[in-house]
Amino acid sequence: MNRKNTSSRHPVAAPVEQEVSQLSLAINDLDFWYLPPRASRLPTRHSDVVCTVDCSGFYANGADHMVFALDCEGGQGSDNPHCGPIYRHGQNLWSLARGFIIFGDGGVMAERWNGTFSPGLSSIANTSGAVFSPVVNPVFTVRIRAGYRLGTLANRMTIEIRAGTSLRGARLFAGAIEGPEWGWDWTGSHRVALAGIAAGFVAPSATGCQEQRLPRSAPDAVLPFSRFRLRLATL
Repeated sequence: MNRKNTSSRHPVAAPVEQEVSQLSLAINDLDFWYLPPRASRLPTRHSDVVCTVDCSGFYANGADHMVFALDCEGGQGSDNPHCGPIYRHGQNLWSLARGFIIFGDGGVMAERWNGTFSPGLSSIANTSGAVFSPVVNPVFTVRIRAGYRLGTLANRMTIEIRAGTSLRGARLFAGAIEGPEWGWDWTGSHRVALAGIAAGFVAPSATGCQEQRLPRSAPDAVLPFSRFRLRLATL
């Protein structure tokens, strides 16, 4: 499996990278933003991701789900799965990653992007005892911990969602998934992305392997975010 960025068969100039604090689905019902990579020499560490989002103008304006993608690798353009690159904010969309996706009805799934149109998906049960609804609590803080092959969280990912703008808010959701397919090989340098997508996204394969950067079904959907950070930590 190719884990490196490769050139598209129809080269497209990448726009200049710029800092953002809000996702917008105005371009082809898709947006994403990467944090800079974090590095460590200790393979027993885990990724610890925290982000506060305000989805009051996201699902109500047509978005389908938000994405927290960890350990992003590769890039689109070599049928992995897309035949052309997909740029946002100067960066190409990953081809390999793992993480969680959150839907407007409060459902949460684990996803493993594997460079195909058939990613691994698994529903996550809410063990918090609360009811999580983005409609009732549109501003919430997400914390994800994801282990690698060694350490306390080896081959395990956990997600916690708290009301409001900090990890001290009421716990609305807690869940986990484990198994070798949900771990990741330690490389020493890891990065994460926040993304949003709606049902009208059109793949480059439908438009000559060049993405058409046009408004689709949810051009007004926006997702402001803050306090987005990644640490390579130990428990």
